[in-house]
Amino acid sequence: MEGPSAQAAGVHVDRVTQLQDSIDQQCKLLFSSLHYLHKKAGMVQIGSEIAVTNQNIGADQTDEFTVRSQEIANDICCQAKKIDTLIESLPGVSISEVEQEREFAALNEENESASRELAEATKMAHALLRDISATLRTIADNAGKKGNSGQLKSPSF
Repeated sequence: MEGPSAQAAGVHVDRVTQLQDSIDQQCKLLFSSLHYLHKKAGMVQIGSEIAVTNQNIGADQTDEFTVRSQEIANDICCQAKKIDTLIESLPGVSISEVEQEREFAALNEENESASRELAEATKMAHALLRDISATLRTIADNAGKKGNSGQLKSPSF
């Protein structure tokens, strides 16, 4: 059974995963917006000295381009807000450094305690394995040494 700390750690990991996914999504939004702006922007004369000689054949109409650009900007802003919210929900963001150190020390002690319990359980398991192996060896040895009556000699424990 998991303790409260293990459950809390799972929640934190889930938040970190959500944050990673949100950042990945933001990167995709930024990349796709650059692609859209590059491919769908019409050529605009920026100075009287430089004339526009080639038009972007695949360009959207100015009104459509403006609307879609605003939608893209809105999507990027919403994703950024989602990322900010996830960051704020991470543990330790709203507590002081001293409290973070205390929490870390408590988690470290819990980890050390669990490690000691694991070492003890492993030691007991190895001892049990040795006992079982010895018993099975004795049984196997006795199976080959049947007495005249056909009875097995009982192992001595």
